[in-house]
Amino acid sequence: MTVFEIRDKARESSLLGYLFYYERSKRFFAELLSDTDEWTCPFIFADYVRKGIYSIDSVRSGKFAEQRIIPPDRQNLGTILKENGLKEYDEYKLLLLSEGRCAQDELYLVRISEKDIISEISKRLARKVLDVMSLGNLKVLVFFADGKSAVVDVGRLCRDDRLFGNVLRNDEVLRNVRVSPGGNGIEWGEERFIPAETLRATGRESAISYADLTDFIQTRLVDTSEAAEILNCSRQYIKQLSDKERLTPLREGANSNLYMRSETEREFYK
Repeated sequence: MTVFEIRDKARESSLLGYLFYYERSKRFFAELLSDTDEWTCPFIFADYVRKGIYSIDSVRSGKFAEQRIIPPDRQNLGTILKENGLKEYDEYKLLLLSEGRCAQDELYLVRISEKDIISEISKRLARKVLDVMSLGNLKVLVFFADGKSAVVDVGRLCRDDRLFGNVLRNDEVLRNVRVSPGGNGIEWGEERFIPAETLRATGRESAISYADLTDFIQTRLVDTSEAAEILNCSRQYIKQLSDKERLTPLREGANSNLYMRSETEREFYK
């Protein structure tokens, strides 16, 4: 992850927030200071700030970055890239070269270390999403980095958003929920995104912690070899039990499957 300060040369207190770039996913997320208003923030974020939203999704953050570099349809793009030692169009590298400066305003970007992020944003980052799992009935269980967790009713939260239509109609799609880069929220593809702050504000607090989940996985799931040890049998016999549907593989692998310990133990006592 690379961190940029978003600064405004025209203002005495020039820090407006941060732009985060995640190299593997090639996505940007912006975090604005909470005292930034719609007149001082980057124009493209004004409608978010007007609503009290200071954590900006990757789509809008990416557009902010795009506005501050050479467009990909520039007529002499090849020459410009070559002069700057670039073999191909790379938004991140171009942003480093330009420092995010453009003719429309006096904003610019400064690359910094993570340890130099101010406490307000560091605290916000510590409340991001750690993991998520689908519960069915259009609900998800969200685990946050600060140890909190919440059940979020996606059906109620997103029922009026057409982008989420396929998520709400198809349980298979709902189960494909993922954590956004940096834990900025949860998503079903880049366009269908729910920010961490919204999840915290609308979710119902859960007593199940991430530690509870990991402890359950570690103690209540067994692989093929462990199942064979419990039943005092061969791995081949475990496969036969699976084929006869007396054991249900939770996840199948090339060399081993995962089973519920309780189901394996019930088979032992038959």
